[in-house]
Amino acid sequence: MTRRDVKNLRPASPADSGARLATRRDVLRGSLAAGAALATGVGCGASDDQGKASEGPAPIERIPLGQVTLVRAETPEAAVARALELTGALSFIQPGQRVVIKPNFTGPVAPPDTTHPEVLAELVRLCLAKGAGEVIVAERAFAGSNTEYLLGWPLYQSATKSLRDYVEEAGGRALALDDEPWVEFELPGDVDFDRPIRIPRLLAEADHLINAPALKTHEIAVFTMTLKNLFGYVHPDDRQQLVHQHPLSAGDPDRVKRMFAQMNLAFSPTLNVLDALVSRTTKGPVGGDQADTNLILAGRDRVAVDAVGLAILKVVGSEPWIMDKPVWQQVQLAEAVRRGIGVRGPDDVTLAGEGVAELAEIERALRAV
Repeated sequence: MTRRDVKNLRPASPADSGARLATRRDVLRGSLAAGAALATGVGCGASDDQGKASEGPAPIERIPLGQVTLVRAETPEAAVARALELTGALSFIQPGQRVVIKPNFTGPVAPPDTTHPEVLAELVRLCLAKGAGEVIVAERAFAGSNTEYLLGWPLYQSATKSLRDYVEEAGGRALALDDEPWVEFELPGDVDFDRPIRIPRLLAEADHLINAPALKTHEIAVFTMTLKNLFGYVHPDDRQQLVHQHPLSAGDPDRVKRMFAQMNLAFSPTLNVLDALVSRTTKGPVGGDQADTNLILAGRDRVAVDAVGLAILKVVGSEPWIMDKPVWQQVQLAEAVRRGIGVRGPDDVTLAGEGVAELAEIERALRAV
């Protein structure tokens, strides 16, 4: 697929997405190549209308694009429910639609190394309550692993329930993408990728994608939140051959960070829900120090959400390469801005906090240059 092929297939707003999605499915039946381009248009919802609804929660298209909602509540379920209420109350879901949720699932280990299972279960329940016909929590773990096996394994050493149990008890379906169909997508522009990437065909068959990562540091990416989380929807062979093991990556450490941002051109989540109940503050993505930040973040814009996540790490204390560099100078975030994936800088971000005593500190860290 070329840039021109992709351009006219992105829905401009939720108002016109229904008709275009019907077209996507028709095309997909006849062409896998077309399906690859269509996957990028799932749930784009990118309206700049920032008006307010007269009654009840504003529809998501009326939430400012750069608004990030931060909620602290007594339980994970309450925090998720309130954060979503303040971010459009899942107003984009129409009866019978299929919703895909992308967790951060590195295996059957405890948060913050994976998205909290109660966060995912509550997302499933809320989507179904809104009228979704099917909610799929889909993942493909790292190369060489058996995702199907990992989804069914008890999550923690003392636990009896697997991620599959949490998802299915909430009414959803846990899907391992290992043996599912993948389609090629050619990233537009002058990117570091030297050939197309493969992404799940499932995305072209869904109506909405909800991106639900955990807040963590990362030894390669510096941080892994909403942008980096979608790397799990790049085929594991492409992750290795085009990114981690590519000869150019050895001589340019920033190349991989740029690529984590660039591959986001293939995805358009409707909503991003960042699990910061417990945050990995050092030596991520697995192991190291952690902080009980007790927050759920929600927003339409990946760049805005990740910028606020970085500000949280600065407030609670993290690695020197996070503490000593302004948020907007991080390579992964700066590349996402340069590629037009999200907001352009701190002036485009607004915070909406509830129960967050340290909101002013987070804002100062977000806006420091």
